Amino acid sequence: MSDPFAHPPRDLIDLARYPLDDPRGRAELMERCRRELAAESCVMLPGFVTGQAVRRMISEAMAILPRASRRDHDLTPYGPPRTDLPADDPRTITSRSAMHVVAGDDLAESAAVQRLYRWDGLTRFIAEVVEASELYRVLDPIFNCNLSIIGEGDGHHWHFDSNDFVVTLLLQQAEAGGDFEFAPYIRSEEDENYTAVAEVLRGGRDGVKTVRVEPGTLVLFCGKRSVHRVSPVEGKRKRVIALYSYDKRPDKMFSDESAMRVFNRRRTTPAAAD
Repeated sequence: MSDPFAHPPRDLIDLARYPLDDPRGRAELMERCRRELAAESCVMLPGFVTGQAVRRMISEAMAILPRASRRDHDLTPYGPPRTDLPADDPRTITSRSAMHVVAGDDLAESAAVQRLYRWDGLTRFIAEVVEASELYRVLDPIFNCNLSIIGEGDGHHWHFDSNDFVVTLLLQQAEAGGDFEFAPYIRSEEDENYTAVAEVLRGGRDGVKTVRVEPGTLVLFCGKRSVHRVSPVEGKRKRVIALYSYDKRPDKMFSDESAMRVFNRRRTTPAAAD
């Protein structure tokens, strides 16, 4: 079997700081990441991507921005607001989600952000951290590697993720705002903890962590049980982030309805249901 950690993209990753090409250094890093993920629901690896590579990725992102789709919705952490529940129930409390998004098939395979995503060593490292025996890059060419671009006045609403974890790479931070805010493990499989979630939505800060992520930081986050948001961006500089999607199945595709909801576009080829 070939070594997935062979041939790392040395022009992209700071391998002196994150020695993924060295078995001992990689094992130590992986163990640290596992501990942090279990304790805080989040692992941040600042400077994972070199400054020069970040600048290249930003240049590529700005060039593709005219092809981005616009999303602007008021949503609860669980989706559209319910009308059959009391006003203090978190399933009725909305916040605004507004941004531009770039689909994966609008990014050239030669683009730096795609090259990093397509390196087998990164996929294997993520699998080891989340203790998945098998992990694959999402097959769906629209959803596999995306860009989220949040401009002045926009942000990402309080929400839970539907998947077990997400991987992001911050490319550019806003002048102000655009902070990552999250309440680690606020709910469990047994208890939705609606009272605590509602308190966060009303502005409560108990248990909420605020992190100002710096460009070049790779983030692994368990958002299925941790409500989180990106605070509204202030200033002219846009917040730009890449989102890398993985699945335990090798053939993961999303539905046409999802493509319309997220990217406001139809597919040229049929897709299976989510």
